[in-house]
Amino acid sequence: MTELSIRRILVALDASSSCLAGLKTAADLAARLGAELAGLFIEDIDLLRAVEFPFARECGFFTPEVRRVNTQQLEGQMRAQAEQMRRILAAAAAERRLKWSFKIIRGSVSRELLSAGTDADLIIMGRSGRSLLGPRRLGSTVREIIARRSGLTLILHQTVARPDHPMVVYDGTDSARKALNAAGAFMAKGVRDLRVYLLADTKAQAQQYREEVTETLGKTGRKPRFRLLISSNPSVIAHYVNLESTGPLLLPGERWKTKEDELIEIVKAIEGPVLVVK
Repeated sequence: MTELSIRRILVALDASSSCLAGLKTAADLAARLGAELAGLFIEDIDLLRAVEFPFARECGFFTPEVRRVNTQQLEGQMRAQAEQMRRILAAAAAERRLKWSFKIIRGSVSRELLSAGTDADLIIMGRSGRSLLGPRRLGSTVREIIARRSGLTLILHQTVARPDHPMVVYDGTDSARKALNAAGAFMAKGVRDLRVYLLADTKAQAQQYREEVTETLGKTGRKPRFRLLISSNPSVIAHYVNLESTGPLLLPGERWKTKEDELIEIVKAIEGPVLVVK
């Protein structure tokens, strides 16, 4: 088996707590794989346009104060956040002796992230960004990236910052084989067992998948631990995955390419990190 090569990791930066966790994860992973670490800070053009309306107001997170904010003030805040994230990224890269880059772009967040992601083997992002949606919600940018991006996209849960015990959903698709090949990049040192969820429609199909996985992993010295899933229902998958309390779950997106809402529901329902593979 030829394990998937990850040479460039792109991390979306926005100064949120989930973003900071994502940056540490990205830096640790880049050090393990010898990959380049690329930071991207996007000045949200939609937010800048919104403050131009005369009724636009800014509410404090911790105080009841409501105040008028103008474009110049918001641009200043964004520049300060970007500089803060650049310093944190530079420090993380220097500590691990990584090749790194940092870029600021103004535009639509999801559009610019999708565009920048074409040159990256892996995108890492927090599930809710700056918003106060809570740990069980997904931000709009994450939803769009999950639905539209081809490649590897790691969505981090804020409370789980070290995704080094991967699990794989295997359904016989090309993206499932790709997920199996990518699992080694996320395995902690010394870990050989890999949880594999067989998503099959019949017992015969499950046996076929079992043989495929066993043969593939046998070439790496890893040992699969199987669990059979008899339904692709998001709540069923999330139930069994959440029982494991590890992560990330490597989820082949090919099965849900015409059912993006179901794919998003799975990511939302899982308590740990999820790597969407397409």
